[in-house]
Amino acid sequence: NIPRVVLVVGFNGENVKQYLCNSYKGMEIVYVDNPIYDKTNNIYSLYLAREYMLQDDTLLLESDLIFDHAVLTKLVSDSRPDLALVDKYESWMDGTVVTIDNEQKIVQFINKEKFKYSDISNYYKTVNIYKFSRDFSTHQYVPFLEAYCSALGRNEYYEQVLRVITLLGNTTLKALPLSGEKWYEIDDIQDLDIAEGMFAETDEDQWRAITGRYGG
Repeated sequence: NIPRVVLVVGFNGENVKQYLCNSYKGMEIVYVDNPIYDKTNNIYSLYLAREYMLQDDTLLLESDLIFDHAVLTKLVSDSRPDLALVDKYESWMDGTVVTIDNEQKIVQFINKEKFKYSDISNYYKTVNIYKFSRDFSTHQYVPFLEAYCSALGRNEYYEQVLRVITLLGNTTLKALPLSGEKWYEIDDIQDLDIAEGMFAETDEDQWRAITGRYGG
């Protein structure tokens, strides 16, 4: 029941448009161009699409993620309006982690500089899939997004905005921990190899993914 998908495109954006066109299985596809994608980070891409966040509730996804269908089902079926999907931290995970309390409220966003191996047991990795209500976007996220971009530039991560909102308290954003659902972030060819093995439907498919890449 998602009526519209908004894609922020940059590198090879025209190829993406030609491949997907303007609709898919009844969903309207809208494109937002980031002409300076090679000089900015995802905070600016989201900034360019902010007007759509003010129009309706939003599922925020990153295009380098692969995940079980159950991941989105879990997020959408939860009645809470503003959620960040998280997973218990494991050694293969990279990027921002959070700590949460017993009520699944996010206590702190922790970047690489503040990461402490002694506290690993308390960490959850952000999956980079979010559900924002229109109200949250209108009154909290988008105003801070605009201010952050104006003050600190375009080459930042949009999670920094969530970190600021969390520090100020009085937010409706909660964490939703996964419970075994598969996901993986693909940043390079090694990640692609791992993901193909993780999501192979059978042991034979998994073996083909490995041997097809390396020979054997």
